[in-house]
Amino acid sequence: MKTLSAYVTAPEHFEFVEEELPELGEHDVLIKTEAVGLCHTDLPVFLCQQAFGISKHGYRETVKIGAGSKVGHEPVGTIAAVGSKVTKFKVGDHVTGFYSYSFTTYRVLPEDSILVKIPELQPGRDWRTCVVEPMGCVTNILYWMEQDPLEYVGVVGCGYMNLMVIAALRDRGLKEIVAIDVRDDKLELAKKFGATKVLNSLKTDIVEEVYQMTNGKFLDCVVEMSGSVKGLQSACSVIKFARKNGLPTEAFHGRGRIIITSVYTAEETFPKELGYEMVLRGPILDAAHPMTGVNVMENEERAVALFADGTIPMDQMISHTFQFRELEKAFQLLLHPTKDYVKGIVFFD
Repeated sequence: MKTLSAYVTAPEHFEFVEEELPELGEHDVLIKTEAVGLCHTDLPVFLCQQAFGISKHGYRETVKIGAGSKVGHEPVGTIAAVGSKVTKFKVGDHVTGFYSYSFTTYRVLPEDSILVKIPELQPGRDWRTCVVEPMGCVTNILYWMEQDPLEYVGVVGCGYMNLMVIAALRDRGLKEIVAIDVRDDKLELAKKFGATKVLNSLKTDIVEEVYQMTNGKFLDCVVEMSGSVKGLQSACSVIKFARKNGLPTEAFHGRGRIIITSVYTAEETFPKELGYEMVLRGPILDAAHPMTGVNVMENEERAVALFADGTIPMDQMISHTFQFRELEKAFQLLLHPTKDYVKGIVFFD
């Protein structure tokens, strides 16, 4: 059986190649791809710059790449066939998961891969939008946020990931959920999904605003998802001090936590103010990417459940849709997003 796969064959260019699938083993499943989400972490591959690889010692590392690479890691599909000893899935099951090179029409995987069955949804909801990989990132973020008592939390950057974080937090009984961005339209979306306070960092003194709203306490936790060192600087300027007011004579009352989920790939100057803030406030910088999940599969299962009950509204985040053959157009929009872009998804039918 053959599959049609997308390859990056030159910077910003895809070609579609027909390939032979491996034989279906007794513990394998055949997945018909129905949709794949677009993710910014695939852009370095699209640009033929870098990707995740495996070192000579077997650990993951960043490697320089050239043409001839596959992308995609946010798949949703249907089980088209199962091996003779498969017990977890049956033909016709809708599944979502986390595996690489998912821009292909069919894929053979072991049944114990990171795959989750999608339950029945309320009428009107499209199961193909249950893209679990970014939602699993959200459940991982929530897990690490919950390591500390929370009253005041914030997000820097109001892209779709932080919008899902806000939505998941809105019924937690927090005193404030503060959204920080440089675009008013993004801040309006943050309010729609549950932010109690929105701050435009280009128009507002965010440090003074957060100081006043928290009575000088600042924020217990900030999720930084801007992808810019300037965003990290904003997060560090509003996180709480480990010692009251940053003074060595004051009582220690716990370190703030900055959840870092961005991939900082731009070449930026590290501002000295950020260095000083790190010293004075002493936050925990927590790179809570999927690899930090204590149990990645449990994160994905929890994410699907939270999607099914509406707590994580991934389907409401999708602003642009494409067909598989439009993949190059889709990645160009990802590379140069329009003002109305939030999240893109590629459908295969």
